[in-house]
Amino acid sequence: MKIFNVILSAIAITAFFLSAAPVFSIEKTSVTFIGVALDPETKLADEKLREFIRARVPLEFENQEMEYGVAINSLVQWDVNEQGPVMARVTPYVYVVAEMLGADIEILGTYISKKSQKTTYNSYFVTKKSFYSGKDRQENFVRHLAKLDAPGRFIYHDKFSTSSYFLPSLYFRQNGIFSIKQKETLGKGFIPIAGMKPDGISGSSDLVRLVKNGQADFAAIWDGTKRKFEDDPELFFMKLPYEIPNDLLVFSKSGNKKHQEKIIEAIHQMKNEDINQGDFLKWVDIQQAAPARKALASLRWMAKVTPPSVTVKIRRDHKDNQIEEKHLEAAKQALRLSGTELILFDEDYHKTFDALWTLKMIHEDSLVITSEFVSAGIKQEFPISFKKNDMISLTARIGHIILDKMHRIRYIWPFDDETPRVLRDIDFSIPDGAMIKAQKITWVDFNRNEYIIDTPFDVTVVKSDFNSFHFKNDGFPKKESGNKHDFDPMSNITYRVFLMRSDDDRLILQFFTVGLIILFSLAAFFAALDIKRKTV
Repeated sequence: MKIFNVILSAIAITAFFLSAAPVFSIEKTSVTFIGVALDPETKLADEKLREFIRARVPLEFENQEMEYGVAINSLVQWDVNEQGPVMARVTPYVYVVAEMLGADIEILGTYISKKSQKTTYNSYFVTKKSFYSGKDRQENFVRHLAKLDAPGRFIYHDKFSTSSYFLPSLYFRQNGIFSIKQKETLGKGFIPIAGMKPDGISGSSDLVRLVKNGQADFAAIWDGTKRKFEDDPELFFMKLPYEIPNDLLVFSKSGNKKHQEKIIEAIHQMKNEDINQGDFLKWVDIQQAAPARKALASLRWMAKVTPPSVTVKIRRDHKDNQIEEKHLEAAKQALRLSGTELILFDEDYHKTFDALWTLKMIHEDSLVITSEFVSAGIKQEFPISFKKNDMISLTARIGHIILDKMHRIRYIWPFDDETPRVLRDIDFSIPDGAMIKAQKITWVDFNRNEYIIDTPFDVTVVKSDFNSFHFKNDGFPKKESGNKHDFDPMSNITYRVFLMRSDDDRLILQFFTVGLIILFSLAAFFAALDIKRKTV
């Protein structure tokens, strides 16, 4: 029996060391962990998440706490080969923006709210009942703002906050509400508010306190903050019509796939008591959180930047009587069929046009289109040949030029105060160092394309990638203190840039055009010489 016990003990000891050997041999990977929106409870929740993962996955965390905008830039510029993998707990709009700008990250999980038991949340306006009682239907809040003698004072804590800024900005734009600094810039039918970011604000709870103290009229907050103050008899809360996902856990897409799999496995093992801090009950696999995925998809679409329509007026040259109505109609049809942001100017509806096309006949089967952005002094000329009396071929040729040759107008993305940029949705490149035109636009009526234009100024393309064009110029607005730009998504003042195609294509076209002219001239010369020789 003693021998049998000895053998069993030896087997047990051997099994222990054999099972432990792989663990001891695994080398831990250093991972940077980025956290945003860090109130004390969220910090503790992040700490508990890191400890939970570190106990199950061979990772060592280097913790970094960042503001929203800094986190976005870090994720977009992160180089896994140089810096190693990155993990981040981010708010939903921070993730969407980083994704739009090309960040190499993917979502692993989201969390379940301890209070709501959901993976989604909502945004709310908060006001004092003395400012708006809410006795009428909630949509009448817009009418209430319109009747105020002075613009309502709206405060926020960060331009990249989903609930405090992005969702309210959507609501304002949909209801014709704009933040203005000078009343004379207000457009027709617009409702004015005064949007501002107070100093020393660290989160949405501070916004509620300022509203309660009368230092602002209203703000926007999320579910968690609302629950802290909803029993206050002085306050009124109005739910905004958007549902958004809870915070997201993301990891480097180009990182070690085994680490990602292990993290997801660990999340599957998580119990309620493993986090249970602040609003965080526990984390779940994003693939098992259908409501969060649907809410995230909606947020992506809401955040998508669609280029505003560019109205084009089409006319015949004043000195040319050869352009017929059928030629103008072919140009109009090409505009319609191009599927771009270019639309036909309607003088009975639109107040002004953005581009002017002038058609001039140079032969019975060829004409020239001069395309101008008159306000910026930018002009292009396109000679077009087509089959005589074949307007379908003319339409096709003009359509090709629209897509492959013409300059375009885009607007500065107003959420980034660090770098003036245009989110890229065009297929042509603009070389770094190229100088193009920009222009301030004060909108009066978006629908009817009515605006006040300012003097164009030069900007330099400092960087371009798959996702955006970056510009540099002092002509863009700056904040009174510091070097940051002062773009305002809630304002009716915007900045547009004229994206100009490279001269290379036009130089090649001019080269071949000159070459053809020389060849035709030589052919005519030799033909005349041959005729003269025969007559002699």
